Formats: sequence, C-alpha cells, structure tokens
Amino acid sequence: MKIRTPILASIVAIVCTYAPGAASAQPVLSVADTGPELTVPQSDLDRALTCTTDLQDATRDPVLLTPAFATDQQSFGWNYLQSLPAIGIPVCSLSFPDEGYGDLQISAQYVVHAVRTMAAASGRKVVMMGHQHGPLDELWALTFWPDLPALVSDFISLATPYNGTDSARNGCDDAEKCPPANWQIATGSRFLTALAARPLPQGPSYTSIFTRFDELIYPQPRASTLAGAANIAVQDICPLRPVEHFTILGDNVAFNIVLDALDHDGPAVRERISHNLCFTFSMPNVRSSAESAKNGVKFLLQVPRHFLHDSVDSEPELASYAQ
Repeated sequence: MKIRTPILASIVAIVCTYAPGAASAQPVLSVADTGPELTVPQSDLDRALTCTTDLQDATRDPVLLTPAFATDQQSFGWNYLQSLPAIGIPVCSLSFPDEGYGDLQISAQYVVHAVRTMAAASGRKVVMMGHQHGPLDELWALTFWPDLPALVSDFISLATPYNGTDSARNGCDDAEKCPPANWQIATGSRFLTALAARPLPQGPSYTSIFTRFDELIYPQPRASTLAGAANIAVQDICPLRPVEHFTILGDNVAFNIVLDALDHDGPAVRERISHNLCFTFSMPNVRSSAESAKNGVKFLLQVPRHFLHDSVDSEPELASYAQ
C-alpha cells in the first residue's frame, strides 16, 4: 500500500478494528470467518492501494474509491481525490494492474485487502464508493467475504450496472470476443446472476446514484437500480440535467448526494438534496479541464490495447465459492 506519509507497512488482515466514533478492538476472526483465500500476491495487493496521509488519524470514516475501466487517477484524480480530502475525509483508491478489464472476481480480492487494511489503520469503518463496475467489485467482496460487512458503514455507487448493461451484451455478442469484465457486466451474465441471487449483506447503507442519460449503462433506471438501496437519479433533483456516464464523476448534484450519504446515518435521502444545486454544474475543487483532458486521452489510448490483447470468447467461470 502506498501512503503519502510513513505508517505501519504490515497489518494483520484477519484482525480488524472499527468504531463509529472511536477505535474499538474487535475479536480475532477465524480463518473460516474470513471467506475465500486471497490468491493475488501480497505485494500486488499493497501496490494497488494508495491513501491520503490522514488515514491513521481519521476522525471520519475513510472512503475507498474503486474505478472501472481506468486507473484511480483517470477516474478520480480530478474530482473525488481532490474534493473529499478538502473537507477532511481520508481517502484511499485502488488502481488495478489490468486497469479493470480483467476478471472482476480477482479485482474483488484487492477490495477485500483494501477494506481490511483501511479499517485496521484508521480504527474506523470504511465507506465503499466507485464508478461503473468498480462498485460491483466492492459488492462481490462484501457478499463473499463474511468479515467485510462489519467493517463497512456505507456503500455508494455512481452509474453502476447492477442489472447489467445492454451495451456490453450487444458489443460482446457481436464481436464474439471481449475483455472478461465486459462479459461480466453484460445483461444476464453469470457474474451478475450470482450477485442477484444473494441478499445485500446487512450492515452497510446502500446508495445508488445514476443518470437517466447514461449512454453506456442502459436501459435506465433499470440498469442501475439496486434492490434494497436508495436509488437516486440526478434528474430526480434537477429534471433534464444533462449529465452522462462520465460527467457524473464531476457533477455537483451527484457530489451532494454522496455527501448526504456520508453526513447522515443510513443512505442518501432525495428529499434532503436542495434544488438550488441545479444552478451549479461542477462539484468543488475539481482540477482544470486541461488535466481532465490529459487523463481522458490516456484512457482512450488504453482501450484498444485491452480489447486487442485481453479479449476472451466467453465470460470467466464463476469461482467455486460463488457457484
């Protein structure tokens, strides 16, 4: 794990502490309680996680940001990695070696390690948050690693295809080959079916934020509706607000829905969000458009590489623990 100030580099994963207001020791978990063994090398798990310097001195629950088909800097470097620390919220982010194109079941192992590490280092519960299929990695981790729900206070997603997206279904079927993650977020995938077959883990509060004008995750609102969560479209606050799949990452209304979930017990509540926010497009503390454009170019350049070199002709098999 990369942290911008020296902290303990080694944390025993099966001993986690948390508390709503102050650190409190938790019992040591047995091996059976910790779920499937993590097969990703420890060095890779550590390398993927980057945290702000105030993690150990956290006075608020730290937020874990998980990207989708991108690095953490491409997705969040110009928005939430700036805005949340500016208001005193410690933040950690994951950047996967495969940039999120690989098997989401493997990506979930990075989430498991991140949550355990953050909870132990901060003495607090962790907020899971991400964009597109990043929260699917997080939900998979919550569902199949039984020690995690007690370590998580909130689960917040942006433009996530809980029920799949027809764009991936059509694209993979037509091309006959797609990267593993594309198969898994397609409507009707085995991955999504396995998640839907299980109830939401008890403990965290769940908030799904989406836009009705999402050009990649559709049909909306069905695609991003998570049963048991507060499901809020930015257009529920500001009708016809022109937000799409990527601009939701910097949108002021989406940001305030996130803050509502962070500032209150339970999920976000639509009625608490002011309609006055409709007159401001960008969330505070976003980086310059030039920086955003630079990250966008990097993102666009890596897409063909993954489709050329990482595509497979079918969805990855479900892990034995999920069958």
